[in-house]
Amino acid sequence: RRSSDLKNVGVRYKGNFTYAASSSLLKRPMQIDLDHYDDGERFHGLRKLSLGNGITDQARTRESLSFAVFRVAGVPSPRTAFANVTLTVAGKFDKEYVGLYTLIEHVGNPFLKEHFKSAKGLLMKPEGVRGLEYLGEDWGPYETRYRPKTEVSMGQKKRFIAFARLVNKADDEQFKKEIGSYLDVDAFLRFLAVNALIVNLDSFL
Repeated sequence: RRSSDLKNVGVRYKGNFTYAASSSLLKRPMQIDLDHYDDGERFHGLRKLSLGNGITDQARTRESLSFAVFRVAGVPSPRTAFANVTLTVAGKFDKEYVGLYTLIEHVGNPFLKEHFKSAKGLLMKPEGVRGLEYLGEDWGPYETRYRPKTEVSMGQKKRFIAFARLVNKADDEQFKKEIGSYLDVDAFLRFLAVNALIVNLDSFL
C-alpha cells in the first residue's frame, strides 16, 4: 500500500547524539510507529520505520552504503531507502519541506522472522555498555543496561547471564569449549569485520 494511505500512526523523535545535534532544527531523526493506534496497521509488512536525518553525514549516503556492505558480507541488516519529508502542523506548518531522510527498516519481529526464521528469541538494544559486560547474577542490572525489547523468560535471563559470565570469567579452555553453544562465531566475526572495515564509531566495538 502507499504511504499516503496511512492516516493514523504514531510519530516520535529518536536517537541520542543525532537528536542532540539537531535538537534546534526542524529536521530531527524520527521513528514512525504504524501500529501505535491500530495494532493491525502495516506498511509492506512492517510495524515501525526509522527516519535518519544524516546530521553527521553531509553526503547522506553513509548509512545506506554501510548497511549494503553488511548485507554483501552475509550479515543480516536493515533495508534502506530515501524519503523526502514534508511536515504539516495545524497553524504552524503547511507541507513544509523538512529534507531528505534515510528510511531504515526497523529491527523487530518481521526482520527476525525474515533473517532467522523465528522471532521467539531475546532481542535487546544495549545502551551504555562496552562489549558484553558481566554484571553479576541478578537480572536487574542487565535489564537496565541491555534493554530487552521482548518479554524475557527465566530461562533466557539465566542463559544470558551465563553467556556474559563465560565471556568475562572463563579460562581459555572453558571458553573455547563452550562459546560455540552460545554464539554463531563465524557470523559474529563477519559482523566485527564489517564494523572495522567501515570504521563504525557507534558500534559494538
